[in-house]
Amino acid sequence: NRLAVLSRLSGVPCASLQVATRGHAMSSIVHRPDRLPRGNWPWLTVLGCRGGHHSGGLQCCPDCITQHNSRYCIQWRLAWHTCCPIHGVELVDRCGRCLAPLQPEQLRAGAMFSDCHRCGAALSGGARSPAAEAALAFQRYVDESIGLRPLYGTSSLDFRDWLTIARTMVSFVQVAIRRHSAAAGRFFESLGIPLESLQPIPLGLPLEYLSPAERSVLLRIVWVIMSAGPQTFIEAARHESLPASTLHFSPNSAPPVLLDLVAALRSPGHHLMSGVGREHTSSPAQTLRMWLRLKRKVRRRGIR
Repeated sequence: NRLAVLSRLSGVPCASLQVATRGHAMSSIVHRPDRLPRGNWPWLTVLGCRGGHHSGGLQCCPDCITQHNSRYCIQWRLAWHTCCPIHGVELVDRCGRCLAPLQPEQLRAGAMFSDCHRCGAALSGGARSPAAEAALAFQRYVDESIGLRPLYGTSSLDFRDWLTIARTMVSFVQVAIRRHSAAAGRFFESLGIPLESLQPIPLGLPLEYLSPAERSVLLRIVWVIMSAGPQTFIEAARHESLPASTLHFSPNSAPPVLLDLVAALRSPGHHLMSGVGREHTSSPAQTLRMWLRLKRKVRRRGIR
């Protein structure tokens, strides 16, 4: 097969090449990687390829990539990686000068990985953002828990189940921020999450499509929620009457503890108002999201 041919030509054992693939990484993240649907995979960053256009780039540490024998690490493709624990800075996925998504496969022969393929600027020359402490704590905990049984509250869970709950909490935070309800604001305040950290992210996209900075904002909030445990989540959500519809997940693959959270929040008498017939206008954040979504569609369809 192709792996054997590559092993023969490179001199690298097949087992080492297999470990360096995304498929091997996904086997630790989902229960049945062979049944993953086509499209984006959970916790794997998306490049947004459409023909020759990329809406996102490969993320890297601007300091690590300038070192001798630099390379793109497979860990940088994982969505919970938003910062470098060695240099304490956020990862980047765009050139700091021309803002082009990082596409090292477009580099010319002899160019360095640390250079932008479009303008040739050194990636180390761009502005740096310090790593958020909570986002770095989330990243380290997940990395250290691979193959083990991490804790959610006092419960020891399968690593894949823990990630499923964390991914559900990411969606929960995104929905809560978009709706910007007073109840959700009080919920976050009760967990010690400052309201100024709940600024809406302009792109209403899944976690895997977002930039490192945008993912860092979400994951540092999720780290506080996951650290508090399920009982604290239930008590705070019940106190603010948050509906079970705020937790979006697939019932077929949900771990039991996640089903317990939904059952505790279920409120049959609660009905969301239909958007039909509303007379108020959209908020500036909603208008910006719709405008950016329209721009993406126009760009991907080749309309100029």
